[in-house]
Amino acid sequence: MLCVDGTGIPLAFILASANVSEYKLALPTMDEIAVNRRPLHPKKRPDIVVADKGYDAEWLREALRKRHIIPKIPKRDMKGDGSVDRYNNKIQPYYQMRWIVERTNAWLQNYRRITVRWDRNWENYEGFIEIGCILICLKRV
Repeated sequence: MLCVDGTGIPLAFILASANVSEYKLALPTMDEIAVNRRPLHPKKRPDIVVADKGYDAEWLREALRKRHIIPKIPKRDMKGDGSVDRYNNKIQPYYQMRWIVERTNAWLQNYRRITVRWDRNWENYEGFIEIGCILICLKRV
């Protein structure tokens, strides 16, 4: 699970097994975010979270609101529910920016050691993902 900022720079990631659903990893991944805005006062949470329909869960939206984060997650289509279409159209400008996350995932896939997991230890694999994120940050600076 990967969190990025508005320019595609990785902020936090969590490595989990393949049988864990991603929407359960959303809150722990956001807890890992710490961006130095002022010295000794890192910003711990984003203002807005944009995710795809796979994260459509009311408990996740409520948990984000309790943390003072505005969720911009499109709702799944339900037959006969016109409010879903209105909501999805309202958040469309935010959702169109999701390509930034997909681009960062593609940047990580440029590193063969991350794309094909050769390592048996998850600590080693996690280390190579960190190195890939560092290289992405250095290229963007």
